[in-house]
Amino acid sequence: MLATESMEAANEREAGFSDSRVRQFWDPDRIFGKLLSQTLNLKASIAWDVYLIYPSNTVWDAGLPPTPIFWMHQLDEEPTLVLDPAWLKHIVQAMIEKSS
Repeated sequence: MLATESMEAANEREAGFSDSRVRQFWDPDRIFGKLLSQTLNLKASIAWDVYLIYPSNTVWDAGLPPTPIFWMHQLDEEPTLVLDPAWLKHIVQAMIEKSS
C-alpha cells in the first residue's frame, strides 16, 4: 500500500504480467484487504503484499475470501510464511505439474 497508488499505476503493473492466469486488482477502499485479513487471521487489519495460491476449482461465494491452500506475505506476520520467491515458485510449479 503506497500513497502513490492509482488505477493507472495498477494497470501499468498488470501489463507486466505475461501469464493470463495471474490476476491483479486495484481496490482503492481496501475492502478486499480487510476481508482477506480476516480469512488469514492476520494481526494487521488489512492484508497487502500477500501471495495467495488457490486450486483452479476454488469457489468464491462466501462473505469472506476462501482460505488459500498456500500463501506467503511481506508483512509483520507469521515468520515461516514470509515471502521466499524460490519456495513460492516451487509450490506453484508443483501445483501446475499435479494438475497436468
